[in-house]
Amino acid sequence: IKSFSSWSTSCSNISSSFGVVLASGFASFVLISDILKHLSCEGKTFVSSNLATSMALLGKKVLLVGLDVRKPRLAEMFNLPDYKKGITAFLSGDANDKQLLLEQIMPSGINKNLDILPAGIIPPNPAELLSRKNLDKAIEYLKEIYDYIILDTAPVGLVADTLIISRVTDATVYICRADYTPKNDLKLANSLFKENKLRNM
Repeated sequence: IKSFSSWSTSCSNISSSFGVVLASGFASFVLISDILKHLSCEGKTFVSSNLATSMALLGKKVLLVGLDVRKPRLAEMFNLPDYKKGITAFLSGDANDKQLLLEQIMPSGINKNLDILPAGIIPPNPAELLSRKNLDKAIEYLKEIYDYIILDTAPVGLVADTLIISRVTDATVYICRADYTPKNDLKLANSLFKENKLRNM
């Protein structure tokens, strides 16, 4: 994870803002990005990883979940030893098997307060898998353990996955990249906000 003083300060400010917005206690987030020419390049995984690290440094117990199951990157980013372990194993299994879910979680290797639940094996039916009640149960189980759960999801303008996942979230961060994301792409963000399709965006 890259660490620049200005970037670290920005992440600290964002995490502090979340503490105010979601003062009720346990919370889950979904971080998403718009798409640019059918490529997800705005930096949502970079932001979610650094934000999770910033929150962990504040002493919060944080879990970063890879829910971009079509194009997972967390295992590679954190140099995790087992690319096959991940949340898709639980989503495709028994929703009541809490132990199976917990077995997929790995330490980040960056901070003792930060754990990673990668995507795992890419499924043939991502949207269907994410629609199952298993995802709701997973968040229910994980909220018993973690202060914050950050969900790194697929670009919202490309597939329906993120809109499906939004049912289990408390707040949404929409990622745009300066000097990169076209202004026209922000129309989608404004539309999602006005139609309240993503919680606390």
